[in-house]
Amino acid sequence: MSITEDELVDSYGTGNAKERFDLIYENYSVFPQLVDCFEIGLFNTILNEKEYNRRAKNSADLGVRVQTSNKSDPTAKMAVERVMIREAIERCDTDGGILKDTDNPEKHKKDIWTIAMMRREYEVFDSFLNALKGDEYQITYKYIHKDLSVAKIGEERNRTEKTIRNKLCETRKKLEKRIIPFFREAI
Repeated sequence: MSITEDELVDSYGTGNAKERFDLIYENYSVFPQLVDCFEIGLFNTILNEKEYNRRAKNSADLGVRVQTSNKSDPTAKMAVERVMIREAIERCDTDGGILKDTDNPEKHKKDIWTIAMMRREYEVFDSFLNALKGDEYQITYKYIHKDLSVAKIGEERNRTEKTIRNKLCETRKKLEKRIIPFFREAI
């Protein structure tokens, strides 16, 4: 089953440590890309909401604006705002006022925190996966990267499909036991 970035972030944000482990395990091959897609989408959503709300606020002004100070540079302001929003999302800094003038600042704040947690927990998962040795690593890696099916892995290693499934189940439980203590209980 293919999961969208929105579904992944929503499930991740509401899930407990075990459910988040399962989400990483089941979507390991595309997990970082889905997080990146959601982050870019969130950035654009925040930027669009701020621009729209700013225009809506300014549409109440009547007449022509006259610049008198020669100090206003709207292009530079927009560029700085874009950089500040992007950096705030990357640093998980929601206190700097970047969510001001957005439609749903609390949801955006939760999404930013969720993205940060997803990246940290994926890093933990990845390091434990890479610490596996020999057959455990090779079989699990090929399976969760969706390189080969269980049947193909068994065929490649001259083992039955049941043996490979048992090895995958055993390794998954081992990873789960070692990784979950490093996951936060909730956002």
